[in-house]
Amino acid sequence: MYVASYVFSELSRLKTAGTSKPDIIRTTAELCLGWQYVYASQGQECTPAWRKSRIPYCPEQKYVDMIKNNCPVLSGKQPNCDGCTFVDTLVFDCAGFVLWLLTQAGVPFYGSGATTAWNTPSNWAVRGEIKAMPRDLVCVVYKRRDEKMSHTGMSMGDGADGVIHCSTTVKRGNAYTDTPKWTHWGIPKGLYTTEELRKAGLDVADNTPTLRRGSQGDAVETLQAMLNAKYGYNLEIDGNFGSKTEVAVKDFQKKHGLTADGVVGAKTWKALGVTPEQTEQPEMPQPVDRYRYTWDTLYNAIKNPYGVAGLMGNLQAESGINPENLQNTGERALGMTDSQYTQAVDLGKYTAEQFATDGYGYGIAQWTYKSRKAALLKYAHEHEFSIGDLGMQVDFLLDELRFDYPRAMYSLENATTVREASDAVLLDFERPKNQTEENQQKRAELGQKYFDEYAQITPSEPPVEKPEESIAADTKTALRAAYANAKMACDILRKLIEGD
Repeated sequence: MYVASYVFSELSRLKTAGTSKPDIIRTTAELCLGWQYVYASQGQECTPAWRKSRIPYCPEQKYVDMIKNNCPVLSGKQPNCDGCTFVDTLVFDCAGFVLWLLTQAGVPFYGSGATTAWNTPSNWAVRGEIKAMPRDLVCVVYKRRDEKMSHTGMSMGDGADGVIHCSTTVKRGNAYTDTPKWTHWGIPKGLYTTEELRKAGLDVADNTPTLRRGSQGDAVETLQAMLNAKYGYNLEIDGNFGSKTEVAVKDFQKKHGLTADGVVGAKTWKALGVTPEQTEQPEMPQPVDRYRYTWDTLYNAIKNPYGVAGLMGNLQAESGINPENLQNTGERALGMTDSQYTQAVDLGKYTAEQFATDGYGYGIAQWTYKSRKAALLKYAHEHEFSIGDLGMQVDFLLDELRFDYPRAMYSLENATTVREASDAVLLDFERPKNQTEENQQKRAELGQKYFDEYAQITPSEPPVEKPEESIAADTKTALRAAYANAKMACDILRKLIEGD
């Protein structure tokens, strides 16, 4: 049995040598034979602490027994891992093993469980029942039971129907003789090109990717190159779909009688004269550009680009504007990744009380205090959103500013520089321990980058004079700020009187 350090060195060698994605999967799967199954694991190091952290997620006792009995420490056989066969190995559950293999090969894949992955159409270039599986291509295979995918693994495409899957350990199987039987197969998008799949006799739909602002990769480079070479746009070919690429796309669409929305779909690709194979990158679900979304949503409420930029600079410093971001100390203490923590809270496996009182920052604003985290979770439940939903968190943030921090909101609505707005957020809203001049400057610089990217006016332009109809709104904001200051003063006086 190989150790993880050797497997990763081999992975590095394979990638450096330009090995194909299917061959990376075949070789890596073989090297993992014998590694152990641990429920809710996706390639983490095998340690007693990690194993123990998985126990609360186990749906049946048999998974708990596997975790404990196969660990000399948790089983009570010895106080440490000395001599354990599984030191410097990784652990997986069945879906985690498949996800890990595809990730090592650079193939995007979505869904932490077998059923979720199968039910995500954007994962698949082609799929079907096991009797039609191509024998010479690497495929993901499934066992369906009671309308759910109960198990998953990788068919090696070795012509001999070999399967490698994780069940008690990473082991070999056979696509047609294993019991219970494998029932379904699928080839993830990005594992093979459309041309390779068609040469194998598979009926594959056109996979021209849908691109928009925030997209990245080879397909964006193809788009930029085509716009430059055929239509005279002077874009940098960097694979990043930014503001300049979006402007060029909209101009191209307008000139060719298309809807000028800046989204490159099948009609725009056709107008460009690009075939599906020329993009080389099959269609993948495009993530929401969380930065642009956050800017637009905040701007609709604050109506001041300086204020929005100052706020976003602070959010960037706190979390990278990642709605699932769990404070690093929390990840280490709980043995959870950002997504695992989010899922545990959503499912109630990590209770509302635990979430509110654990003291770890979470979300775009790194909410930490008990009252604020409890309010965030209540808001998510009331509006039927995941606790890690970006839109929900931005809406909650705005409610906090309006009703709990009106002085900070007033500053954001009326700031005339990014630094002024950034300091208001840092000192009146976030209130981190580090409030030094250096940190103030750093956060303002982050905000300035957002201003330069998204604001419709430059810092040198004077603020636009507000129309008469906005005066009433400004008055309300000012009154809210005055109320907050008065309430704060009353609280201080009460504490002085009561001797707190």
